[in-house]
Amino acid sequence: MSPAKSPVAFAGLGAMGFGMASHLVKSGFPVIAYDIYPPSIDKLVAVGGRAAVTPRVAVRDVDFLVCMVPKIDDAMDLLFDPASGAVTSMRKNASLLITSTVAPADITMLLSRLEEAERSDIHLLDCPVSGGAGRAANGTLSIFASGHDAHLDTAHPILECMSSKLYRVPGGLGGGSKAKLIHQIFAGVNIAMASEAMGLAAMAGLNTQQAFDKLSEGDGSSWMFCNRVPHMLDPSLPPYSAIAIIKKDVAIITKTIREYSFRLPLLEKSEELYQECSNSGWEREDDCAVVRLYMPGQPELVAEHAKSWQGHDQPRMSINEIESLMTGVHLAVINEAMRFCERLGIDTDLMFDIVSNAAGSSAAFTKYFQRMQKDAWLLRSIPGVIDLRDRLVGSSHCHYHRCTDMLQASARAKASDLGYKMDLSSIARRTFQDQLS
Repeated sequence: MSPAKSPVAFAGLGAMGFGMASHLVKSGFPVIAYDIYPPSIDKLVAVGGRAAVTPRVAVRDVDFLVCMVPKIDDAMDLLFDPASGAVTSMRKNASLLITSTVAPADITMLLSRLEEAERSDIHLLDCPVSGGAGRAANGTLSIFASGHDAHLDTAHPILECMSSKLYRVPGGLGGGSKAKLIHQIFAGVNIAMASEAMGLAAMAGLNTQQAFDKLSEGDGSSWMFCNRVPHMLDPSLPPYSAIAIIKKDVAIITKTIREYSFRLPLLEKSEELYQECSNSGWEREDDCAVVRLYMPGQPELVAEHAKSWQGHDQPRMSINEIESLMTGVHLAVINEAMRFCERLGIDTDLMFDIVSNAAGSSAAFTKYFQRMQKDAWLLRSIPGVIDLRDRLVGSSHCHYHRCTDMLQASARAKASDLGYKMDLSSIARRTFQDQLS
């Protein structure tokens, strides 16, 4: 007979948190659940969990607390609230697993708060997760775990149960959050670029289903593109992930880069787009709603140009040109994100494994990562980079410097004729020009 599994307190039963907690229950872990929204607790009780009326009650008889609340402020309330906070009742040497996406600096602050509360015995672990609600429910998340090795060993059965990819990020506490931050640079840019590309396809008069089918197989594709565009093509599908979630994650990144005096132009522009969606009242809608920003007054144009739409006899932009724009953005974000990865001290080979097996992956990332890694993440290391420009300007006979000056000029002119804004593509174009002039 296998030994009994350790009871776990679980706080934060949102879409992902509920999936994680319910999977622990199904896997034989006794789970005591807390959430500020009582119906979420009732839902977990219905699948075999137990309810706690406060965080303090939840942790009294367990050695593990998994914290999956939305924001660091929520975690602070959960742990340190004078009337109901968990910290005062946690067992000696209990493990505290922070699985929420928070800033690396927040982990440092949390450790200090534990010391101030004279609870330095608590084993703090920084373990952000990635993968969405579906993978949470199946126990197939990616988890980026950091902390003291012995403490990670103690929590390993719980982390292993919730994941199919469990990474130990070197460097101590905060390493997990740094790795998640780098991954979310790719995710945040790729979500926005999926909207920019599909909005352009619709405005150019292409059949958007056909454009998606072809683009999803080429160098411009990404995991986010393949995952999010079906919702643009068929808005009746249930939302996958809300604008509010990626907006929060991107805000954590921009806060962190300011602390390091570092710039990520593509990510910063993506944050502006998510903020614009929020200002429009779309924060709870699926994050593919970004595409509406590119088609003012025609919010369903991508869906309308799918299926039975035959396309214009002479579309004003080709699928291949859109693919080149997408590829350019994905290459430029590798340059941005991996330079910041090195600045944070995260092993780049580990980051390749993380991103290529998670939602931040792209065809360009897996294809060109190693070449760019050998040349300080510069675009010049990419085979055929001049051919890419040649396709963008519609010529196969331009000289190196002429192509550099004309990067995306053809696509830009066509987009301008359409009245179409090319937010991310224009930033990528400048990156190409700066590096290859």
